[in-house]
Amino acid sequence: MMTTVKRDSKDKYVLFAFLAFFGVVFLVNGFFIYTAISTQTGLVTEQAYEKGLGYNLMLDEAKSQPNLKDDISYKSPVLSWKLKDESGQPVLDAKVIGRVIRPVQDGHDFDISLVSKGDGVYEASIKPPFKGQWIIKLESQWTQNNQDKTYKTTYHLMEK
Repeated sequence: MMTTVKRDSKDKYVLFAFLAFFGVVFLVNGFFIYTAISTQTGLVTEQAYEKGLGYNLMLDEAKSQPNLKDDISYKSPVLSWKLKDESGQPVLDAKVIGRVIRPVQDGHDFDISLVSKGDGVYEASIKPPFKGQWIIKLESQWTQNNQDKTYKTTYHLMEK
């Protein structure tokens, strides 16, 4: 004797619901993948490998700097950098330059030259084009006891 199974009319919707569920999942995942690939390249730093290799060189340069006593101050619009050697004598006749960097926005960085005001004080008049945070990378070069010396430092400026 053969038995027949009566099919419920709801059975045909189970397959449709199953396929629709996974179809929606694949569609949403596809949208997320497309959005992620088309909006962000994933590149955070240009030439990251080369910059990483240069990091140890930068650390060696920092260790080999002369032992100076320096004092940096900014009273709008004058940036002042006072340099004294380890014995407390002012550093005279140095060539002092700086790079003013806008860390949150490209295209607004600029260079400055600081002028000697005597007694180891070097000044420049700067007026950043925007309010907010700026980084000033300063470098001084001078000759002492027939040796060329270089000293670098960084100053964080908040323009109000």
